[in-house]
Amino acid sequence: MTIRRFRAAAVQTLAELGDFDHNIALAEAYTEDAVRQGAELIVFPECMDTGYLFDSPAHCRSLAETIPDGPFVSALARLSEKHGVYIASGITEWDPEKEKIFNSGIMFGRKGEVVCHYHKQFLATHDQNWFSFGERGCPVVETDLGKIGLLICFDGRIPEIFRSMTLQGAEIIVDMANFFAMDQADMWGPARSYENGVWLVAATKAGYERSIYYPGGSMIVDPSGRVLSKVPYDTHGMATANIYPDLAADKSIYTANDKIADRRPETYGIMAVPYADTPVSTIADTPLVPSQATSKVAAVQIHLSAENTAADVWAMVDHTAKLGVNVITLPEYAFSEPWLPNGDEAAVLAGDARNLIETASNIAKRYGCLIAVPTAERGAGGLYNTTFLIGPDGTEIGKYRKTHLTAEEKEWATAGDDYPVFDTLFGRIGVMTGYDALFPEVSRCLGIGGADILLWPASLREPFERELIAVPRAEDNRVAVVLANRTDCPYPGGSLVIPPTGFPLWDINQAAPRSMAPGAVMPSHIDLAVCRQKKMIPKVDMFANRLVETYDAIVAA
Repeated sequence: MTIRRFRAAAVQTLAELGDFDHNIALAEAYTEDAVRQGAELIVFPECMDTGYLFDSPAHCRSLAETIPDGPFVSALARLSEKHGVYIASGITEWDPEKEKIFNSGIMFGRKGEVVCHYHKQFLATHDQNWFSFGERGCPVVETDLGKIGLLICFDGRIPEIFRSMTLQGAEIIVDMANFFAMDQADMWGPARSYENGVWLVAATKAGYERSIYYPGGSMIVDPSGRVLSKVPYDTHGMATANIYPDLAADKSIYTANDKIADRRPETYGIMAVPYADTPVSTIADTPLVPSQATSKVAAVQIHLSAENTAADVWAMVDHTAKLGVNVITLPEYAFSEPWLPNGDEAAVLAGDARNLIETASNIAKRYGCLIAVPTAERGAGGLYNTTFLIGPDGTEIGKYRKTHLTAEEKEWATAGDDYPVFDTLFGRIGVMTGYDALFPEVSRCLGIGGADILLWPASLREPFERELIAVPRAEDNRVAVVLANRTDCPYPGGSLVIPPTGFPLWDINQAAPRSMAPGAVMPSHIDLAVCRQKKMIPKVDMFANRLVETYDAIVAA
């Protein structure tokens, strides 16, 4: 069997604003160096032809080049043909037919031909001063290296774009970027590779361009989210590594699950609904009373075990409520001693569900709080992994049935089929349970549904579930995420609350060191106004700017 393999190079350099000769010389030098090292795919950063921070739209228009006869793109075509390699780069493009300027990505094939042409979709604040929003969707092209998709910088913060390309068969994603922050490289790049099971070759700039500082972060990431090669920050150079495209075919996770085959596209319909018709479109303009727009939330890291009885679990919930916590969640299957119950154990758990709800009701009424009870439930379709929400008046607000089941759960459980968002006294609350969080569609559906807070009762099985995807689930959707994890599962402990704006430090293990203590309470004060303001930066709304017409692959059965 022939193993497909090629070498890729991600270039980290700095374009000179408006100096085509200088930027072409950089491209020539780095291409020569990459070819000497055996690279067959060479990637340059965003707007490598012109620089990035223009004086005005007129200044940008004066520099924007046409395809295929602009000076920089012509030079890349010649280099590709000369060396028989693929070269991808970000460019500033003028489209004479549309009479628009685009922040574009282009990839040339071994004969110097254009093989892929992409428009940046998610434009940063300053991008919108001169660029038009992309109109070319999420292209994936088949090459002799493998199936390759292109995206640009901020696009990597939008999970739908990576996902759309993955579902079209992309094995390698090329990111031409101007990263402004280290977390964009160190967290979001590996996170997108991990959740999609694809290779990432990301090239970005390093240095200063007028008021912009580019830290760097050019890297090559494998389909499991591991960084194989990276250029040090604040330096120029190349990240090089061997790419094995066939590894992207393996989407397996856990013992017998699959990150793509386990998707539930029939439940993701809201992702393709126009923004104006979604709940999230109205919440940012709905007034709040500041004194009534904060909630104290907490993950309580305790569950039934050899050391803790059900009474011990409830005692800790009671103590947490005494502290004034408004919203409390426990880990997945909190009242099951095995972290992953079988069918018989789940049936016993379901039989006790009413007693659990009654106990939660008494505590919730006593302290005027909301309690999430993750357990099992028997319904018309059989057994479900269900989280009940009990409100401050002691009544059941609603319930969420887990939609994405592990291989073990599929043997006895029925999957849920929707993502309810509950409007409560303490904010709009959604739930994603355990394995659900591996699928970015779940948090996006809840975010589009107008959630402020996502409760995540979990039994984590891999480190990257916490280290790579927990913060993006919060920041991508501008919601607070309350992760309550068990202490006996394969990746135990580490319960925490992630604010909608993330942490000052990108490394979650530094920002929130993992506690292994049974019974630990992780509280946080959440400002609901921050959760309802869905702009990451001015003019960049994480939902309003989505191009839903390009997401057909996500919602197609």
